[in-house]
Amino acid sequence: MELKRILARDARAANEKAIAQFGSDVMIISSSQVNGMTELIVAVDLPPMPTEEAEPYLKPEFSRATSTAPKGKFDVLLGQNLENNKRVARQSQATQTAQPIVEVKPQPKAAFVGTKPREVKLQEKSKTEAMEQQQAQQLAQQQDSERVREVVAQVREELASLRREFKLSQQVAAWQGGMPLHPALSPLRDALNDAPIPVALRALLIDSIKDFDNLNDALAALKRQLAHTIEQQTASAPKSGVHVLAGPSGAGKSMMVARLAHAAAQQAGSEKILVVSFHDQRAGAWSQTQLLCAHSGVDCVRATSAGTLKLLLEENEGRQLILIDTPGVQMNERLADIRAVAKNVEFHAVVPADSSSATIRRVFENTDNAWSSLMLSKLDESSQPWALLQFLSDRTMTVSVASQGERAQDLVQEMNLADLVDCALEGLGLAKQNVNPDRESALSALAGSKLSEISSRIQNETQA
Repeated sequence: MELKRILARDARAANEKAIAQFGSDVMIISSSQVNGMTELIVAVDLPPMPTEEAEPYLKPEFSRATSTAPKGKFDVLLGQNLENNKRVARQSQATQTAQPIVEVKPQPKAAFVGTKPREVKLQEKSKTEAMEQQQAQQLAQQQDSERVREVVAQVREELASLRREFKLSQQVAAWQGGMPLHPALSPLRDALNDAPIPVALRALLIDSIKDFDNLNDALAALKRQLAHTIEQQTASAPKSGVHVLAGPSGAGKSMMVARLAHAAAQQAGSEKILVVSFHDQRAGAWSQTQLLCAHSGVDCVRATSAGTLKLLLEENEGRQLILIDTPGVQMNERLADIRAVAKNVEFHAVVPADSSSATIRRVFENTDNAWSSLMLSKLDESSQPWALLQFLSDRTMTVSVASQGERAQDLVQEMNLADLVDCALEGLGLAKQNVNPDRESALSALAGSKLSEISSRIQNETQA
C-alpha cells in the first residue's frame, strides 16, 4: 500500500479527483486545508511484485546480518543496524527493570501545615471573611427586626397612654368645671391645658392656684409646688468602678458615656479609663464610639457576647473606671446578661428630659433592674419636661448628671432640678409677662385719655 497526495480547490473536487485516479475503492487517510486548497492523503494498493524482482529481498543476508558479511553491501549494513538497535533496546530495558524499588512513606498531616499554596490560603481566608460578614449581617438584621418590634410596642403604649389621659381629663374637667378661678388666671389655665402635661399633674397645679388673683403670685406658687414635689437626692458623676448606662434608643447613651469618660480622664488620666461597647450591632455604632473616645484619648473595646465581656472585665481589673455602653434594643435582656457575668456593677438610666410618660414607664417597669441613678440628656433640646416632672414627683430617684450641647465637655455634674422646673414654666410663655392688674388699669386709662385728646384735636382742626 502506498500513500498519495491530492490537491483540489475544495473537498468535493478532491474526492472526485481521487476516485477518477485510483478508483472507487480508494481509502482516504486525512483531509486538511493547505494554502487555501483541500489536501487529501489517500492509500493506494500496489501491484504484486514479480518473483524475479522480489528474489534479492528474500536472501538470508538481508534478514540476518553477520560480522563476516562484506561491508559495502547495503542490505548487510541495514541488517547490522537493525540488530544493533534491538540489542541496545533490550539492554536498556533490562537496566530499567533491575533498578531497586524505593518505598515512599507518606508524610504525616502535621508536616504539611503551613505549606499550602498561596491560592488555597487566600481562598480559605476569603471564605472565613465571608462567613463572618454573613454572621454580622444576620445579627444586624435580627437587631433591626427587634427594634421594629419594640418601636411598634412603644407606639401601642403611647396610644394606650393617650386613651387613659383622655378619659382622665374628661373626669377632671367635669370636676374642675365648678372650681372658680380669678379672671386674671385665665391665661395661665389655658396655657396649662394646652401644654403636654399629664392629667394628674395638671389637676394638682390648677388646684394649687385657685386661691390666687394675681398671675405672678400664681406662677411663683406653681414653682414652689413643683420644686417641693420633685425634691430628689443628687449624686456625683461616676469616678471609679464598673458602670453600665442603659436607656431607650436615641436617648444619647453613647454621648453620655463619652462625656463621662472625658470628665474622668481630665481628673485621673486617660490610661485609667476604659469604654466598652456591648452587643451594639447598629450600623456605624462602633465607629461612633471609636471617634468619641479618640477625642479624649480613652481606650475603647467591643464585646459582642456576655462571655467576651467577662474576659474583658477580668483583663482590665486594674482600670479605675470602666463605662459600658448598651443598645436601646432588648435593653432588659442585655442588662440581664451583664448581671450574670459581672458583679459589683452599678446601673444608670439615661432618659431625655422631654421623654413621654410611656417611654419613661418602659424604662423603669422592670423591677429586676436596680438603678443607681438617673442621668438626664438633651436638656438644651427640652422645653416641655412635664412627663419627667410627673415621674420624679411620683418616684424617688437619685439624679446624678445631665448633658446639654454637642461637645464632650458639655456635662452638668451637679444637676439642680429647680432649673428643670424653670424650663417647664418658661415653656408656658407666661413667665416674662407683666400682668399686674393695677398697672394694667392705669395704662388703659392713660391710653383712653390720649385717644380722646387726639380725637378732639382732629375735630377742632377740621372745623377751623
